[in-house]
Amino acid sequence: MEQITRKEWGKHILLVFVIIVMIQSFTLCKVEGKSMQPTLQEEDYVFVNKVAAHFPPLQHGEIVVIKNVDDSKYYVKRVIGLPGETIKMENGTLYVNDKEQDEQYINRELFHKSEVFSEHKKTRILPNEFFVMGDNRSHSKDSRNGLGYIDQSSVIGKVEFVYYPFSKAKILE
Repeated sequence: MEQITRKEWGKHILLVFVIIVMIQSFTLCKVEGKSMQPTLQEEDYVFVNKVAAHFPPLQHGEIVVIKNVDDSKYYVKRVIGLPGETIKMENGTLYVNDKEQDEQYINRELFHKSEVFSEHKKTRILPNEFFVMGDNRSHSKDSRNGLGYIDQSSVIGKVEFVYYPFSKAKILE
């Protein structure tokens, strides 16, 4: 029988360490529901980077997976407002710090006039909290209507890319 050298043991230990880090740093999720259309479709599978949710800090427009403390469900949403910023919606237009936002990822044809949450009075986001919304504003439970402001500790990770179905694979920016 052949003896394993220290160098070979080191390689095995390093491999196990890398696997553990990968498992702890990344996860795979399935998109359920229509709230992120047209960016993400129901039944899309996404790659989630848990580390990127904290380092560097989240930015406007990033898509995140959050865990709601009230119902223990997971949600995929877009970061709209950061800690300390003000948010306001007026006539379906989003304002962050009183500046109108150009939301090119929104498909306004998906809006249903009676269902559009066109008004959200101006509010300031507290430290360590985020304001999130789905891209399909007419069909999204988010910071406006049920989830409230999202605490940093509820953010599971940042969605990096769609990996399945393969025909829809794409990197999200």
